[in-house]
Amino acid sequence: MYELKNHMEAVSRQALKEYMTQVTLPCTCERCVADILALTLNQLPAKYYVSLKGEILTQWESQTRPDQAKVMSAIVRAAKQVEKTPSHS
Repeated sequence: MYELKNHMEAVSRQALKEYMTQVTLPCTCERCVADILALTLNQLPAKYYVSLKGEILTQWESQTRPDQAKVMSAIVRAAKQVEKTPSHS
């Protein structure tokens, strides 16, 4: 059985964790973090793989600085949006 995985989700999760260690967000509850991740992923192209070979190739292709900058830029935009309009009071 093959499991479909989105490489950008793993990259975005890791980048968001790193971002949260550097920047103090107004709210770091589970909902706000999930909203930031969802908004981030909606701004980025999906990169799916189903095999180890596909995972390695996708990781290798995504190691460029422009890809990393796109992920961080999307996280910053998403965090600002969630800060302005959180899903809770």
